[in-house]
Amino acid sequence: MQKKVLVAYASKYGATEEIAERIGLILSQSGLLVDVLPVYDTASLEPYQAIVMGCAVYFGQWHRPAIKFLRKNKHELADKDVWLFSSGPTGKGNPVEIMKGWKYPPTLQLVMSAIKPHDIALFHGQLSLDKMNVVERFIISKIKAPVGDFREWDVIEEWAKNIAAQLNTPH
Repeated sequence: MQKKVLVAYASKYGATEEIAERIGLILSQSGLLVDVLPVYDTASLEPYQAIVMGCAVYFGQWHRPAIKFLRKNKHELADKDVWLFSSGPTGKGNPVEIMKGWKYPPTLQLVMSAIKPHDIALFHGQLSLDKMNVVERFIISKIKAPVGDFREWDVIEEWAKNIAAQLNTPH
């Protein structure tokens, strides 16, 4: 029987959505049944054996819909295979080092302890000024955040292939 996987995401400007779609593609190419949906469109987790959830990082925080999704579903998620990812740091170098070891908001520590994800990845993101409002552009200019698309698709695809291998291995 094919396993069914939900790739859920919270994305403000679309870059994290594109990462989720790429992960979904890799998982489906490995023979898994995959739905890629925004977190606010996920009515039930019951049909899924595994969940991959990704969230963009905005000014050092996760997007609220992702936090709500994890808190609301923490008991269901505790009984499933779960992988999480964040996207957001821009610039060159290791994204974990750029974020000083941060992979998720500290306020979610209890939720993470309940869920026990297999892995929490942190990917480089994309910062497009043309999609931002005036206040966001002003803040970005003040903190001198690197602007552009820094996503490393090979790293993202390798991570997704590792998930697929784990899910396709009989237990």
